[in-house]
This record gives sequence, structure tokens and C-alpha cells, in this order.
Amino acid sequence: MEQIGMRLMQRRKALGLSQEELARRVGYSGQSAIREIESGGVRKPGKLLELASALGIRPDWLASGQGTMLAEGKAVVAHNRHVYKMADGESAGEEAFFADFTLVPRYAVQASAGPGLEVQSEQIVDHLAFKTEWLRVAMGLEPNKLALITARGDSMEPAIGDGDLLLLDMRELRTLDPSIYVVRMDQSLVAKRLQQLTDGRIRIQSDNPLYSAECVHPNEIHILGRIVWIGRKV
Repeated sequence: MEQIGMRLMQRRKALGLSQEELARRVGYSGQSAIREIESGGVRKPGKLLELASALGIRPDWLASGQGTMLAEGKAVVAHNRHVYKMADGESAGEEAFFADFTLVPRYAVQASAGPGLEVQSEQIVDHLAFKTEWLRVAMGLEPNKLALITARGDSMEPAIGDGDLLLLDMRELRTLDPSIYVVRMDQSLVAKRLQQLTDGRIRIQSDNPLYSAECVHPNEIHILGRIVWIGRKV
């Protein structure tokens, strides 16, 4: 197996990502591209930078194995709403760290807690590391089905404020509950409460009484995920 493929596979598995999930985050049409790289069929992936970004590692480390693995300033530990900087450039203890923590990607998109914001980019800009045990046991989540985005606007205050960091559970939904969801409408993302109506439509409701509710048919929206954790400055 080519070394780049081995590094890619080891890092992917350490993060709990499937080949299919990594391919989706990077922009490949299917998991076969990742499988081919890991098997040694591709020495110089065309999406090297995207792969490194999705995995939270330095491109030159992925390509050559030289230097430190983690991208500078990217790794942060977040647990029970406390955030700690992780020392960059230290290779000792990395295996133990990734055995205990899950790196959740933060995307360069904003979910509007106000009028809809047009989606400009879905690039992964960095990662936050959450205690895997906390995600699984305390929160009941699947670590490889999570994403982080930023909220903008005031329509969901006081629950969500402008600039809050939103952790999304992106598992397939079977029913709607009183939670807050991130929804794609046309080319916009909004963070709202959803209610299934008896006529089949979905009511989209803000917490801020200054914003009125609206009702849509299910085929008019796409639910990206349920908000399960909110991080903010105090």
C-alpha cells in the first residue's frame, strides 16, 4: 500500500469516518475515489488540499509524512461547554488523543436566525474536538454524523444568538420533535423550530415573536440536521 493511502486510511478511521462520508465531504461523486487512494492506486490525489482540510491535517504531512500531522491552530478540545486549546506541533500523545476525541468539521456556512442567508460556501474551515464518550453516552449521538456551522440573526433569540456555534445531528429523521432544526430553503439556510401539521405541511416557527411563522410542503425544504449543542461567547 502506498504511504499516502495508509496515512489517509489511518486518519479517516481515527475520526470514525466511512469512505463514503469522507468522499462526500471532499466532493467526490462516490467512495470509490477514497478506496482507490487507500489501496495505493492514486499516488497524487487531485483533491489533496480538500482531503487534508476534511481530515484536519497538514497537506504536506498527508503527501509525504514529514513534519507534524495536525494543521496549525485547527485542533480545539470542547467538552461540557468548556473549550481548551490543544498544543500544536506536538506529536506525542496524538494517538491517545484521537482514541478519546472526535474531530467535528466546521463548515463555512451560516444558518440564519433571521431572514434567510444565501449559502456561499460549504468548505470545511476547521474542526472542534469533542470527547467521543460524551457525544455517544451523554448526548446519544453518532460522532461521524455531526457538523458545525454558525448562526446569524436574532429570530431564534434567546435560544440562539447571532454568532453562536451550532452542532448539528445529521442522522436521518423519522419524526419531528420540539427541537430546533437547520433547514435549506431554496439557496438559504435557516435555523427554526418545525412542527408537522395534520394536513401534511410543516410549520416553520421562530422563537422571537417579531418574526411570523410560515407553512410549507415537505418537498419545499430539506432538513440538514437537528441542533443538539450551542456554543457562544459569554
